[in-house]
Amino acid sequence: MPWNVEATPTDPEQAIAWFRARLPLPDPAYRALSEEARRRAFFVAGLAQLDMVQEALDALDAALAKGETFEQFKDRLSERIQRAWGGASAHRLRTIFDTNLQSAYGAGRWKAADELRQERPYWGLSVVLDGRTSRICLNLAGVVLPADHPFWNTHIPPLHFRCRTALVTYSAAQAEGRITQRPPDQPPLEGFGRPPGREAWSPEPRDYHPELWRAYLRTLATHPEARDRLRQLAESRGQARPNPRDWLVAAGQVYAAPFNRRERPLGPEQAALLGKSRASSLEAHLATRILEQQVLPTTTPEEYERVCREVAAHPEVAVLAFTRAQGPVLAVMVPTSALPDSVRGPRVGRFWFVVYSFHSSTLATGYGVSALEKLSVPWQETTWLRRPAWLTTPSD
Repeated sequence: MPWNVEATPTDPEQAIAWFRARLPLPDPAYRALSEEARRRAFFVAGLAQLDMVQEALDALDAALAKGETFEQFKDRLSERIQRAWGGASAHRLRTIFDTNLQSAYGAGRWKAADELRQERPYWGLSVVLDGRTSRICLNLAGVVLPADHPFWNTHIPPLHFRCRTALVTYSAAQAEGRITQRPPDQPPLEGFGRPPGREAWSPEPRDYHPELWRAYLRTLATHPEARDRLRQLAESRGQARPNPRDWLVAAGQVYAAPFNRRERPLGPEQAALLGKSRASSLEAHLATRILEQQVLPTTTPEEYERVCREVAAHPEVAVLAFTRAQGPVLAVMVPTSALPDSVRGPRVGRFWFVVYSFHSSTLATGYGVSALEKLSVPWQETTWLRRPAWLTTPSD
């Protein structure tokens, strides 16, 4: 009888914690990441839209948390996502289910083994030997090595798709006579075998690889329904209550947005600096920041735009939504120490403030201030999406 993974409700906390630490990404976004950045990402081959990836993630999460079977997992999936998976191929669905659950349980076993290193300092691979045993696992059967051996940097199960091998631990007495003198030269399938890490899900950017965090923010910006919700929060004049993840979507909107490039007439000083009477809004704002010595004269429009966008991905970012005379906006803010030295001018002030306009779906401005009181923000009518500890506003 073929062996299949089924979710088990027996002490699944560690497996669930590992699984929920993944950030969902569409297939193309995941494949664009470096190997290191992929470690805490969740993707499914063939799913190019975030809502479908999230649906798959939620279904697998339920299977882990509730001990659901493969059939229950399959029933949770919409026809839309099953069509995207090759017409709901039973083999493909089974592979997705088995591989993800085995990865989660493997992570749980690894964490338990890692916590018991002193009491059980030897690790081994428990391989199921039957007609379905893979060549990879067959060659690794019986391996027992010290927990700190370099072998375990690349051979934590699962070792391939639908892998049935499990990590086991031994006390020094149990390992005596079993220790492998020279581990086999058998690599796992590409993309498998690395230690899963100790991380749990976190809403803090600093807890993720910067490349993965930026990819996640860009992906969040693709949801029109989420953008509509953020606009409603901005229009609520501080009365609405955001949910804990609204700030992530807002940061994604800002991070993915271009600066407004509508052409406009320039003031005399701007025109003298740029050598023309009209320029894009991006160029005009940059000229003003240079004249105010907030950014260095060598700053290019592309650098200024990038600095404004990347504020949204900073670990200490503040995120707020409010309505001004021109309409509802999102704003992000960081201490100006976050700006790169290649851009930061001598009179930039203490805080860098960036505004995203719902009206134009672009960045409207980015500038520095020496005190929050100088910002044109209706503090009493502002909806805070993320308010870091460093921030004290005039309304406090």
